[in-house]
Amino acid sequence: MSTSEPVPDPSAVAAHSAPGAPRAHAGSAATPALRVRTLRLEDEIDLPAHLPRDLTAAWLRHGQGMVGIGTAWTCTTSGPDRFEDASARFRELAAAARIDDEVGTRGSGLIAFGSFSYSASSPRPSTLLVPRAILGVLDNDPFLTLVDVLDEQEDAPDAAGAAPTDWRDMFPSTPRAERTRVQIDPDHTPDEYQELVRRALGMIEEGRAQKIVLSESSTVHLEQAQPVATLLSRLAESYPTTWVYHLSDVIGATPEMLADTEHGRLFSRVLAGSRPVAEGSELAEQDRRAFRSDAKELAEHAFAIDSVTSRLADLTTEITASAEPFVLRLPGLEHLASDVAGELREGVTSLDVAGRLHPSAAVSGTPREAADAAIAELEVRDRGGYASPVGWMDAEGDGQWAIALRMAHLETPTRVRVQSGGGLVAGSDPVLEHAEALAKSRPVLRAIGRPED
Repeated sequence: MSTSEPVPDPSAVAAHSAPGAPRAHAGSAATPALRVRTLRLEDEIDLPAHLPRDLTAAWLRHGQGMVGIGTAWTCTTSGPDRFEDASARFRELAAAARIDDEVGTRGSGLIAFGSFSYSASSPRPSTLLVPRAILGVLDNDPFLTLVDVLDEQEDAPDAAGAAPTDWRDMFPSTPRAERTRVQIDPDHTPDEYQELVRRALGMIEEGRAQKIVLSESSTVHLEQAQPVATLLSRLAESYPTTWVYHLSDVIGATPEMLADTEHGRLFSRVLAGSRPVAEGSELAEQDRRAFRSDAKELAEHAFAIDSVTSRLADLTTEITASAEPFVLRLPGLEHLASDVAGELREGVTSLDVAGRLHPSAAVSGTPREAADAAIAELEVRDRGGYASPVGWMDAEGDGQWAIALRMAHLETPTRVRVQSGGGLVAGSDPVLEHAEALAKSRPVLRAIGRPED
């Protein structure tokens, strides 16, 4: 990320690295040796209050997580093998790294943040990145990780081996800014988007697919640039139960965990089926009961659950899902949700799982190939990082990969693109589907600013 701009241009993101930091691409021969040192901190740290302006990466939930600055190593991949390529490159990096981790908690030691693109044909590259420094708080255990690249002479001085700067100097207080006025330009009028929904429903009626997840994007013009750190802080404060993320050109607050692995155990949360509600309100109990028994919503949810459990059969020795969906309540929306748990086979990493599950029926449809073909036909833009895996992975392969929803692409300091959508099955109502897409855009729009008067 460009340290001179509060909201980065993707070209600046691609070009940036800390002085002397290597840039690796899938298939390149050179694998740098990193020196990684994690130090325990004795301070009580309010992590969302220490998101610096030059933030490179962030992963937050319930006020805890990890935030990074600088770039020690990064690789970009593309095409159908982008997950496998990135995973292989990071495994090489981890094998060559010298790691001194005095904390030994989740997220300490060597980790890489990642953001992948939805489509194999996307012009936007997928990225893994190791920051120069990471401030973390997990299970109320604060730590600082410092990373440097070893020279050919092992005894050369480096940041990870030297006495660290005080963490407060590296991670100063989150910059504050007043919400700016914004102008929102959707790609379609309400009537145009509802017509797209009808076209998708026609494809379903013709038997081309059973479910299609359609999305809408809007270009948001900001009167004044907003620091990324400020946007993240607002999201973390307003939506603490979601996974708040930033890397490269994506930022958002997602409720959907694709793959969370730790010591061979897998957790995945599936959301499919939604009801918009007024901000600060929730469904009445009779409406919630009707929601949980709605045939259309349950059919959509069943497709999503099956897309997870069936694809993981050969990566797990056992896998189970919630006996029935529960209602997950979030500001402005309620979702049907189910949790999936499993035991991974030896050597399977979190990124292996994320790559296998992407795209799930919750963001694509059923069958996947037919749904993606319909999406390519109906949507006017490449999805980029929308609805794709975003998260982190450690040297052992454990990590967390969520689905990049409730998100925006940061295009320039004063222009972002917000995207959201919903699943369509037989019986979906175009007007309600449009309302759902709008409701899902509200979190990031409110973090950015306020509509023009």
